[in-house]
Amino acid sequence: FSAQITEEECRAILSGDTGFMKLHTSQLVRELFFKMKSQQLRPRVLVSYIREPFVFSAGNVRVTFDSDIRTTLFHGSFLEKDLRDISALDNAADIILEVKYDEFIPDIILHLIQTENIRQQAYSKYGACRRFG
Repeated sequence: FSAQITEEECRAILSGDTGFMKLHTSQLVRELFFKMKSQQLRPRVLVSYIREPFVFSAGNVRVTFDSDIRTTLFHGSFLEKDLRDISALDNAADIILEVKYDEFIPDIILHLIQTENIRQQAYSKYGACRRFG
């Protein structure tokens, strides 16, 4: 799911002014507001990366390659032009292959992702970036 917010709304959230979210036109923004209030959530870290997405309609399979995963120690400068960020990966050349699907994963996709020298493991871009900020 996704929702669009304006730059002004983003700046408000970053400054802790979330009241507008309660009556937002987007249900997702309203849900985020209630989770932020009930679970005391707040913005903590900036995660940025380059994503190359692919979709296979059978099973609604989404395959993405994420690279150049970066974070910033100074998350207050999120909307500024001169953002100073750093790599969040131990090896900056690593690429994260992510496969998501709804009902089933077709055999052709299973066959394509069974390659040598690739480790299967859980990976959180957010978790990797939180190590720094």
